[in-house]
Amino acid sequence: MGEQAYVLAYSEKPEVALQLVQEAVRHAEGKVSPRLMAWLYAAEAEFLVLNGDLAACHERLGQAERVMPADDLLRDPDMPSIFLTSAHLTRWREHTLALAGDDQAVTDLYGVLEAMDPTFTRAEAGVRSNLAHAHLVRKEYAEAMSQLQKARLLANRTGSVRHRRRIDQLNGLL
Repeated sequence: MGEQAYVLAYSEKPEVALQLVQEAVRHAEGKVSPRLMAWLYAAEAEFLVLNGDLAACHERLGQAERVMPADDLLRDPDMPSIFLTSAHLTRWREHTLALAGDDQAVTDLYGVLEAMDPTFTRAEAGVRSNLAHAHLVRKEYAEAMSQLQKARLLANRTGSVRHRRRIDQLNGLL
């Protein structure tokens, strides 16, 4: 349900995406692993910000951080398709805050970029797209353009249609 919500959110239906992921959260609470619960809370936070509810977004991000296991396993033993570590969750939080236009997200995202595994090309494309978004919100157009160019190179290397689509959307705002 959470992954289906992403299709809806980025297909111009963020309200329906939010409803779907909230339903997933209701069904999952107390029944799934903490890592999966953190994933669902973080997804809900992202959809909350897309729907303009920054206060609830911050609340869900806090919940995601509180339930996230400290073991730093990459895969959830109960659901191997979930890749989420504390570092990934930090990157996701900054992505969500960049969508909200949070000024601190720029500084934090540069820190995430410096700390992340350089072989995780797809994730770097996402971080650079998030930086571009945050720079756009701050009306820092040269920095946004620079990040979008780097993100496009990375997205082309990985073949990520989702990242290329987001980059195109952000380019349309310049």
